[in-house]
Amino acid sequence: MAKILIIEDDKTIRNGLQRLMTSEGYEVHFADNGAEGLRLANEQKPDVIICDIAMPEMNGFEVLAKIKQIPSLASKPFMFLSAKITKEDEQKGLAAGASAYLKKPMWPDDILDAIKLALHK
Repeated sequence: MAKILIIEDDKTIRNGLQRLMTSEGYEVHFADNGAEGLRLANEQKPDVIICDIAMPEMNGFEVLAKIKQIPSLASKPFMFLSAKITKEDEQKGLAAGASAYLKKPMWPDDILDAIKLALHK
């Protein structure tokens, strides 16, 4: 069973993602801010990290930069999940090292397909 870490400060989105991911058989861990997400990533060693960009304490770009400095996590798929949906936002996220850029609101199949693709690379 793959382990997914979701770093998201919106409780409604976290709850929806938890229902979706657990129904697909994933082990899901959550953090509601970037600093807690970084701590959990170090502790849980997830197979995939999904992270919002605009969050308290540490934004998604800061989380990604720190993840890339941790050898045991640097090569793990890291996906941004953001309400910032312009092409420029997406390019900035991918240029920073994210393996995917998912836009809010998202369709359940889109996020599941992105996770499956990331796990099989």
